[in-house]
Amino acid sequence: MKITRPRTLAGQLALLVALALLVAQTVNAGLLLKERQERRLNTISAPLVARIVDTEERLREATSDRETRHGFVGRARVSASAAIRPGMVRLPKVERRISDRLAEAPVGISDVLAAQVSAEDIRAWVPRYNPGRAPPDQEFVLVSAKLEGGPWINLVGLSPRLDRGIASQIILQTVVLYIVLLLAVLWLGRRAAASLGRLTDAVTSVGVAQDAPDIEPDGPADIRHLTTAFNEMRGRIAGMLAEKDRMIGAIGHDLRTPLAGLRVRAETVANPDERAAMIATIEELDATLDDILSLARLRHSAEEIRTVDVAALVDAVAEDFRALGADVTFEASHRITARLRPALSRRAIRNLIDNAIKYGARARIEICKTDGWVLVEISDDGPGIAGTDRERVFEDFVRLEQSRNRQTGGSGLGLTLAREIIRGEGGEIELENLETGGLQVRVRFPADRD
Repeated sequence: MKITRPRTLAGQLALLVALALLVAQTVNAGLLLKERQERRLNTISAPLVARIVDTEERLREATSDRETRHGFVGRARVSASAAIRPGMVRLPKVERRISDRLAEAPVGISDVLAAQVSAEDIRAWVPRYNPGRAPPDQEFVLVSAKLEGGPWINLVGLSPRLDRGIASQIILQTVVLYIVLLLAVLWLGRRAAASLGRLTDAVTSVGVAQDAPDIEPDGPADIRHLTTAFNEMRGRIAGMLAEKDRMIGAIGHDLRTPLAGLRVRAETVANPDERAAMIATIEELDATLDDILSLARLRHSAEEIRTVDVAALVDAVAEDFRALGADVTFEASHRITARLRPALSRRAIRNLIDNAIKYGARARIEICKTDGWVLVEISDDGPGIAGTDRERVFEDFVRLEQSRNRQTGGSGLGLTLAREIIRGEGGEIELENLETGGLQVRVRFPADRD
């Protein structure tokens, strides 16, 4: 089974902290176990070393011939052979620790053996041994140390029980750390992610939403600084766009006066063909200028957003075209509402139907509501648009060479205006060639909540 890493900031932070905590706890557990083992070795070896040194001193005081002294000396048993027998569980670490300690003492020891034995093994070796209050499952350590040139000193020591609760302690500690740290990380991650989410929504809305309020800086200091910088950047962009719109508007108004003068002069031209051509050119310039001014005013429209019956609005626009003799069909639909600016939305739909009639001979319109959207589809019987040009036709003053030429009219701003209006209403527009031929324009508006 493939495990995918979290995609959210909070999830990735939690995963990173969890892995780091796992590594830290593993290292901590290893160090703790090593420290417990060291303590256990010292607990076993320290008393045995002391007793070996004491026994060696007693032997030295009793006789100078160590080979002749056997039997019990205190609690140690001195014999010619080691008490350690084959089959016993040897303890190499205990042997090394006792040897290292004895090397520092004034005792001549040539070899040290150690094994883990039970109380029954001790009784077999020392019949009169009484374990006292030792638990029935108590384990012992049997140590045999050979004196240089002398007998073996055999001793019995207690083997401390392993701390079986250490594993549960480490697990409990890890669980507590995981709960505390991960909850803190998730809280911090979600807080930062919420701030980033608001910032992402604001970035997405740049150029779409009009007069959007500044984002309130929230979250960690770095994200607050980023939010403040974004607010300042959006303010500068809005200022530049407003200046651009004002400049275009001023130019448009200044051009209307000389165009009106040209129209008056054109009316005085004697040749009717030249007069008609001049008037047609002036009207084309005037229409282009009107589209430019409309595009510049979109960002500053004072029209209020209202609940609009989109089906009725589209039907009214289609009826206007039918009154002019255009081939426009619209399948009547029940009431479908959306929150729109009706005049601007009507202009967008009009531009799209006008394009369908000019370049596709006819317009077929359908409207429905699906998944919270009002869907308006406008189809024609034209040649369609190549895939590489479907985005380019929305750019300013773009007219495709095959069909969008001066003979058919148009300023190259019809689709630009339509998309800007639709996006300003929170919608989207898409172009798609039909399999049966022709182009389909698909417009989506957010549906009004019932």
